[in-house]
Amino acid sequence: MEEIKLKEYFYIIWKRLWIIILITILFLAASGLVSYFVLVPEYETFTTLMLGKQNMGVISDGVIQYDDLLVNQKLASTYGEIMKSKLVSNEVIENLGLNLSTDQLGKKTNVSLVKDTGIIKIVVDDKSPELAARIVNEIAEVFKKNIANIMKIENIQIIDKAEVPIKPVRPRPILNMAIAGALGFIISITVVTFLDYIDNTIKTAADVEKYLELPVIGMIPISSKQELIANSTPKSPVSEAYRTLRTNIQFSNVDENIKSIVITSSSSNEGKSTIISNLAITVAQTDKKILLIDTDLRKPRIHEIFGISNSDGITNILSENLDYKAALISTGIGGLDILASGPIPPNPAELLGSKKMKDFLESVKDDYDMVLLDAPPVGLVTDATVLSAKCDGVMIVSAVGQSIINLAIDTKKLIQIVNGNILGVVMNKIPLKKGKYYNYHYL
Repeated sequence: MEEIKLKEYFYIIWKRLWIIILITILFLAASGLVSYFVLVPEYETFTTLMLGKQNMGVISDGVIQYDDLLVNQKLASTYGEIMKSKLVSNEVIENLGLNLSTDQLGKKTNVSLVKDTGIIKIVVDDKSPELAARIVNEIAEVFKKNIANIMKIENIQIIDKAEVPIKPVRPRPILNMAIAGALGFIISITVVTFLDYIDNTIKTAADVEKYLELPVIGMIPISSKQELIANSTPKSPVSEAYRTLRTNIQFSNVDENIKSIVITSSSSNEGKSTIISNLAITVAQTDKKILLIDTDLRKPRIHEIFGISNSDGITNILSENLDYKAALISTGIGGLDILASGPIPPNPAELLGSKKMKDFLESVKDDYDMVLLDAPPVGLVTDATVLSAKCDGVMIVSAVGQSIINLAIDTKKLIQIVNGNILGVVMNKIPLKKGKYYNYHYL
C-alpha cells in the first residue's frame, strides 16, 4: 500500500510539474532581481583592540599571567558597552561629521569579545566601504582616549586597523537565490498537493472503484489524431486500447446475451461519441455485423464524426414509420452500418422511451451481432436513463480530470433506478507518454 501511495504522489507531482517549475523559477527570478538590482550593497570591516589593566603583571619570559587574563576577559564586556555609549558615539559623529544619530550609529556597530582572550573586535557595516573603515577606526581611537580617563587604563593597543573592504557582505545573490529557489519549490509542492486535495474529479481507476464501485472496462488515452483512429491508425496505442475495451465487453457477454449497448456520461464533452464510434469499428473488424445508432437527439455527433448525411435517421423511423433499412448508411467499413439521428425532434425523451423504440431495438438485434447507441449525458437529460432500461447493457464514460465524482455517482444511481445493467466505466483522456500509459495509476 505504501508503494502505491508513493507512486500516486509522484503522479500528482508529475501531472502538475509545470506549476512546480513555474513557481520555483518565479522565486529564483524575483530573488535575483531584488538581490542584483534593488538591494544596495553593504560593506563590513573591523578592528581589534587588546585590553589590559595598568601595570599588568608578566612573568620573566614575557607571558601574560593567567589571573590577569581572566580579569581582562571580565573587563572586556564593560569595555564593549562603553564603546557603544553616547559618550563615544557623539564624539565619533562629531569628529567625522556624520549625518547619523547615536542610535543609527549603534545599529551599524557590533562589539564582541574574542572567546578566551582579552581582545575586543569592533565591526561596522555601511553602504560606503570607505566610510565603514573610517567609522570603525575612529571608534577605536575615541574609545582608547576615553577609557584612559574613565577607568584609568592606559595599556590599550589597537592590534589591527580597519581596511577598506573590497567585496560587499550583503546582499549575497547566489545564497539568496538558492534559499528562494528552495522556498519556491517547497511552496509549489504544497500548492500542487492542495490543488489535488480539492480536486473533486475522477483521476484514476482507483477513484472509479472507490466512489462508483464499478469495474473499469476500458482506458482510452488522449489522442490528438483524427477521431476515427481505430480505422486510420489500427496499430497505435489508442487503437489497442479500443481492442482491449472490445475484449472486456466480450468477456462480460459470456454469461449474458448482451447485444444492445448504450453509452453515456455524466456531463458533456467527455468523449462518448468518439469512443462508441471507434468501438463500433473495432468490433466490426472481427467480422461482426454492427449497427451504430445516434440516439443523441439533442446534439447529434455521429454523422459529423463519419462525415455522413443526417437528413434521415432514428427520428424518422419512430415518428414517420420509415423503414429503418431505408435510413441505413454504409460506412465503407466492412460490417458497420450507421443510423444517424435525423432531424432534431421537440420531444426526444418521449420518442426514445416509446414502445416503438423498444420494438425497433428488438427487431434490429435479429439483423446485427451488436447494436451500439450513443446517448446524451445522464446528468443533463433523461434520454440516456430511458434507453438504459431498453438495452442489454450500459457503459459510462468518465474523462480523467474532468468527470466530477458526485455527478458520476448520480449518473450511476439514475441508471440503477431504471434497472439499467451497467457493464462498467470507460476512462477517457488518460495521459499518454512515449506511446505508453502513465503507469503510476493505470497499469
